[in-house]
Amino acid sequence: MNKTKLSLIALSIGGALLTSCVNLKPVVPKSQNYTLGPVEIQAVDQVDQLEQGTAVSEAIFITRPHVPTYLDSGRLVYLAGSGEVKQVPVARWAEPMVEGIARATALYLNESTGLGTVVGYYPWPNSNVDAIRLTLNFLRFSATETGEVHVVARWTLKHSTGEIKSGLFSTEELRWTVAEPESLVAAYNDALKALAVEVLDHLN
Repeated sequence: MNKTKLSLIALSIGGALLTSCVNLKPVVPKSQNYTLGPVEIQAVDQVDQLEQGTAVSEAIFITRPHVPTYLDSGRLVYLAGSGEVKQVPVARWAEPMVEGIARATALYLNESTGLGTVVGYYPWPNSNVDAIRLTLNFLRFSATETGEVHVVARWTLKHSTGEIKSGLFSTEELRWTVAEPESLVAAYNDALKALAVEVLDHLN
């Protein structure tokens, strides 16, 4: 093989390496994963609550929440005016929706009382036979392409004595910035926190 051929081979290899280096681009993440609920748990002064008579002593177990089946995809979605379910680009839930709702609601309930009111939640087994069973049936857990967020839930508290209390929770004036998943997660968290407050108001 003469020098000319060797030179051409070397130039070809060098050119290929140079091209590969130039074409290197930042890797765009395939998905961004989100969870519901507070990230930082707020400490509540239990002594002050006991002195004020606002503490809740009943133990609560949250059963499996029920949500519309189109939310089972694991993606953050919203509804178009035509009824089409659209996906928020690259945004996914880091856990099954029903587990995230149960966990977040438990955190908000305990955050509101500071007394560990929730002793367990789905998918955990209920180890306290005397715990009040909280059932959440979500008629709506959705956002729209016009920026509205709707959360409507029928909640039921069933005591071990057989006593039952129930109510219908509905959000008002919740908004999100379309295609921005952080704003949708924040709106859902506001709704779940308000739901926890309403449930506690009817506990006693």
